[in-house]
Amino acid sequence: MLRKRLFTLGGLIALVILATGTSDTNTSGSGGGTSQEVHLNATVNFTGTQFVIQNNDSFAWGNVELAINFGLMSGYSLKVGQMRAGERYTAGAMQFANSDGERFNPFTHKPQNFTIFCDTPTGRGVYSATWN
Repeated sequence: MLRKRLFTLGGLIALVILATGTSDTNTSGSGGGTSQEVHLNATVNFTGTQFVIQNNDSFAWGNVELAINFGLMSGYSLKVGQMRAGERYTAGAMQFANSDGERFNPFTHKPQNFTIFCDTPTGRGVYSATWN
């Protein structure tokens, strides 16, 4: 039984690595069509019930996904679409949901990290912040 669980976990990890290792062919940029990781210039504040996200970059972010407590098999996410350069976006904490549809409740869960994933003109954008 333990061997079967380890095999299943190993298969899951391999799938995650495969899935995250593929490049997005829709991303524009120079040099052979492969995308690079872009570190986003962002500010994220938590008010206790809302997250305030500021795009401090000089370019828009596309296909934006925001995540609270992001991990291998956990976390709550919210798809936003696009955020223009300089735009401030406010999202209620309960707008975020996990893969089972459970909403993030800021009164019962503490946000420990916040991650932004998006498309940029030169590659896949990533931002991550942690709170104590």
